Amino acid sequence: MPAKTEIGLDYELRVENFGKLAEAEIRIGDFTVLAGPNNTGKSFVSKLLYSICSALDADMPRERVSRTVNSFSRDVMNAEDRPPITDHLRPLAEGMKQAALAYASGEIDSLDAAVARLSQGSSEMEAVIDETVRRIEGASNPQTQRLLYSLSELQESLQQLTLALAGAADRRAFSLAELQYRTKRTLCMNFQVPDMASLAGNPDREILVNITDVLHFTACGDSVTLIADDSVPALPIGHQNVVFIESPVYWKLLDTLQSARHWVPLFSRPGREMLTGVPDYVHELAESIKRKYTGEMAFPGVHRQLVGKDVINGEVAVSETGDLIFNEAGRSFPLVTAAAGVANIGVLAMLIERKVIDHGTMLFIDEPEAHLHPAWQVVVADALFQLAREGVRVVLATHSLYILKWLEVRLKENPDEEKHVALNRFPDPDFDDEDVVTKLASIKDDLTTPFVDLYMRGL
Repeated sequence: MPAKTEIGLDYELRVENFGKLAEAEIRIGDFTVLAGPNNTGKSFVSKLLYSICSALDADMPRERVSRTVNSFSRDVMNAEDRPPITDHLRPLAEGMKQAALAYASGEIDSLDAAVARLSQGSSEMEAVIDETVRRIEGASNPQTQRLLYSLSELQESLQQLTLALAGAADRRAFSLAELQYRTKRTLCMNFQVPDMASLAGNPDREILVNITDVLHFTACGDSVTLIADDSVPALPIGHQNVVFIESPVYWKLLDTLQSARHWVPLFSRPGREMLTGVPDYVHELAESIKRKYTGEMAFPGVHRQLVGKDVINGEVAVSETGDLIFNEAGRSFPLVTAAAGVANIGVLAMLIERKVIDHGTMLFIDEPEAHLHPAWQVVVADALFQLAREGVRVVLATHSLYILKWLEVRLKENPDEEKHVALNRFPDPDFDDEDVVTKLASIKDDLTTPFVDLYMRGL
C-alpha cells in the first residue's frame, strides 16, 4: 500500500494572489473553521484545499502510466482507419492498454515490470510505424499523403509515451510529474475555469500556494511548477478518502447532472475537457455514494443523531435503480421532493451509513447551514465536531452566527477541546496569537454589524 500523509492538525496553508486572496495564512486542524461574511474567499480556500487533497489521493505511478497509455491508445484508435493501422497498430495499442490496466489493478505489482512490458510494446509499434513510413513515403497520391500525416502524428504521440516511460527510472520525479498534472487538472475542474490564469487575482503576478511540510506550487499563466516537501517520505501520498459537500440543490438535480455528464465526452476533443459548470467534486461524491463498504459503521452515534425523530426522522438511501430516495415512517419518496434541509442532513448521514465518511476521511463542507432551521444548524455543527474528535478531518466554511455561537459555548464548557479547533477569520486570515474564543467574538462582531445597523435605524 502507498504511504499516507495526512493534512491534519497544525498544518499551515499560505496563499498569494489566489482569487480574492492577495495574501492569506490559514491554519488547518482537526476541526478547521473558515468564518466570515459572504464573498470573502472562504469557498475559494475550501475548493483549493480540497483540490490539492484530491490530487494527492492517488497512487501516482499507476495514475501516470494509465493516463499516458490511455492517451496514446486514443490517438491510435482515432487515427486514419486504413491498413496497415487497423491490421497492425491497433492490436499492439490494445496490448499496451491491457498491460497498463494490469498495473493499475495491481495484477502487475512492480512499476519496473510494467514499464518493461510497455516499453517492449512501444518498440514493436515504433518498428511497424517506421517500416510503414519507409514503404509508402515515396508515393504522392492524396490517400497515401493522409496516411503519412496520420502516421507522423502517431510517431509524435509514441515519442511522448516513450519519454514518459523513461522518466520512471526516477520514481519520485515520475510521481511528482503526475502530481503536478493532477493538481492543475483538479483545480481547473473544481473551479470550472479553462486555465490556471483564471484563478489569479492579479494576472500580472504568479499564484503561490504552500502547505507546510507537504507541497509548494506556483502558477504563472497556465503553467504550474510544483515541489513536494522533502519531509514527505515518498510519493505517492494521499488520504483514505476526500469528500466535498456543497449545496443540497445539487442533490435535487443529481440525476439530470449525471445524465448530462455522459454526453460530455461526445463533444470533447482529445486532450481537452469540456467545462459544464458543475464542479468535479459533485460527480466524485455522486460516484462514491453508489458504493457501500464492508465493516461496521465508524460513527453510529453521529448517524443516529442526524436521522433521529428530533431531526429529519428518516434516512436518505439509494434505491435498487440507483436513485436517491428519502425513507420516512415506512414510506419512500424521491429525494427531489424532500425539503432542502432534509437533503442537506440526510446526505451527510447517508455518507456515514455507507462508510464513505470513515476514520481518516477529510471532509469539506461548504455552508452546512444552508436551508437549515437554527436548531438543525446546531445539530449539524455538533455532529461535525464529533466526527472531528473521532478521526475525521473537517474543514467547514460558514457565516452562521448559530454555528459560531454553538462553538463558543462548546469551548467555554470544554476548554480542553480548543486544541482540535483551527479558526480562521475572513476576509484577511493570518497567523495571529488570539485564542479561539477571542477570535470568535471578533467574527461575530463582523457578522452582526448589519443587524445592529438596522436595529439602530429602527429606534
